[in-house]
Amino acid sequence: MRVLFAADVHPDLDSGAAGTEWQTIEALRRLGHEVDEVWAADLGRRIKHGNLHYLLELPGAYRRVIAERCARKDYDVIHANQGHCYQAAREHRCLRRSGAFVCRSHGLDDHMERVLAPWRSHLGVRSRRGVRMLSGGLLDTLLHRHDRLAYREADGVLVSATTDARYLAERMHVPAGRIGCIPQAPADAFVATPAALMSPERLKRILHVGGFAYWKGVHAVAAAANDLLSRHPGACMTWVCRLDEHAQVRSLLDLAVHGRVELVGWVPQARLVEIYDSHGIFLCPSLFEGFGKVFLEAMARGMLVIGTPAGGMPDIIRDGVDGRIVGFNDSAAIAHVVEALWRAPEAAAACSEAAARRAREYSWNRVGRETEAFYLRLLEMRTQ
Repeated sequence: MRVLFAADVHPDLDSGAAGTEWQTIEALRRLGHEVDEVWAADLGRRIKHGNLHYLLELPGAYRRVIAERCARKDYDVIHANQGHCYQAAREHRCLRRSGAFVCRSHGLDDHMERVLAPWRSHLGVRSRRGVRMLSGGLLDTLLHRHDRLAYREADGVLVSATTDARYLAERMHVPAGRIGCIPQAPADAFVATPAALMSPERLKRILHVGGFAYWKGVHAVAAAANDLLSRHPGACMTWVCRLDEHAQVRSLLDLAVHGRVELVGWVPQARLVEIYDSHGIFLCPSLFEGFGKVFLEAMARGMLVIGTPAGGMPDIIRDGVDGRIVGFNDSAAIAHVVEALWRAPEAAAACSEAAARRAREYSWNRVGRETEAFYLRLLEMRTQ
């Protein structure tokens, strides 16, 4: 097949959405498909404000650049990132071009807003006020309209987790045949070597990796750390996030535990593998994720992930077998599970081995095959 990928990001293997696109492109090429690429530099940008760029500039840029590429070559599939591709999808349909048009989402923004709005109130998260609240609310409404238009105009919508797939089917009424749900995979760096064996020393070391955002469950992480470290002198924790977020992390931690929480900035994959291998328990209590590859990376290194029913975690983690699933914002449940693992090191070691095996079931070659199958399904539907 001839495939055109278009994404308003830079081709960075270490980045979330960009890394997923890059890995998928390479997997399709290994299957023998011809893949052309459009990245942020090709789309161009004049408006610096993020949401205004998405609202006013990006839909037209997608339409223009995709039209230019289609004028030079016929494609079997056009695969474009996020709902801002709706104008390009509409033009593709109206011009009756050959090939299927796929809207790829790494997390449905309208779904995310529906899930998180109650949590902002519950957690007391400061939101926009006054004029900014009105203007920001209007921008969000218009941007969510992009998503809904893309769901309607595209031949298919591709997501990574069944939570988003259900939202498309139940809330947006997208026919099941037009929805593709393909779990992501850990990068090669996390599966290139066998996972380290779980040990009592490793088990006492807790890890959290993620940006300091309320939807990443940082309040539950901090509350669980305060509880566990205050009652268990032999335990310690590492928290990986941006350097400029470290002060915010400290603001959530009790002074008594500051000395036993190491704050680390973003690091390359090779260093992150070393951090995973020296820790035993990984806290990932997100309130929302499009998928969230970090938990799968941790599993690949044999870490015991304590997650929530967000993103890809409920699809991949088998509770009590290769990880644990707890409720949202439930620091008490997190602490309870951690202490249970500490009391049963042999069971924890078995869970660690199962986690490493489970993570290796999800490869980018598998993503490539399942993406290929989704494309073929859409192409067959177009001929019916």
